[in-house]
Amino acid sequence: MLLLIPALIAGMLAILCGGSLRNLAELRLRSSGLILASLAIQLLIYLPALRHSSLILDHAEAIYVSALGLAIVGMLRNLHLGPAIRLAALGLVLNATVITINSGHMPVNAAAMRATRGAGALVAARDPNTYGNTRLAKPSDRLLFLSDVIPVRFAAGGNVYSIGDVLITSGVALLVYGTMRRRNSAIFNRQAVVEPA
Repeated sequence: MLLLIPALIAGMLAILCGGSLRNLAELRLRSSGLILASLAIQLLIYLPALRHSSLILDHAEAIYVSALGLAIVGMLRNLHLGPAIRLAALGLVLNATVITINSGHMPVNAAAMRATRGAGALVAARDPNTYGNTRLAKPSDRLLFLSDVIPVRFAAGGNVYSIGDVLITSGVALLVYGTMRRRNSAIFNRQAVVEPA
């Protein structure tokens, strides 16, 4: 949710400033299959039929960290797209680091979760029979300042996010805006044809 809202706002601002959705559609990502595979795996382990299964409960941490690894490789293959993608990649690396050193889970601040999602979310987070990529932070967890500690409320609820999430979101929004606002590639091609050799 946090990722989508700023990206949509960036897209609308770009259109108001003369940007084009065509430019976004023409954006050529390298290794996009790795990023899509990562998203697919993360969605798959949250399917109700699998989320409670012993297979996922026993191996989800390794599966989740592997999925993050695929996303990082995909992001790193696209650093040529500029500062925006580098910002998003940094955020992803920070999140993956925190998750990896905390046994495949992102620690989440209990007070922040209660403030944004209510006491019921705390109960669900403690359920050992349901997989979740976050868990309530413990004093023994490491790099807690980079974990989910930023409460963000929406009209219909809210969630808790990390510094990495903020960097990912900012990078994606900047990439959407910058890509939509760039001059059409066809214009550059026509200029290249008419320029003297």
